[in-house]
Amino acid sequence: MLCTLQVISARVRELLGITEVPWSRSVADPRRDSMGLFLERKSRTGDRADGLTWQQFLDDMSQTERESENQI
Repeated sequence: MLCTLQVISARVRELLGITEVPWSRSVADPRRDSMGLFLERKSRTGDRADGLTWQQFLDDMSQTERESENQI
């Protein structure tokens, strides 16, 4: 069963064009790709996650980056 889930997960990642995140990933590593971050946010349940669009996510990311640059 687990092997089948791993195969399905790998195929979905391949179709979406995202990479698998290793469990040993450090917080000091560079940010993940935008699509991976978006799907991570969408994986949660609730109205906020359900209503989130790709464009809203990109807008939020660029706003967050601008705010962090202004704090430096």
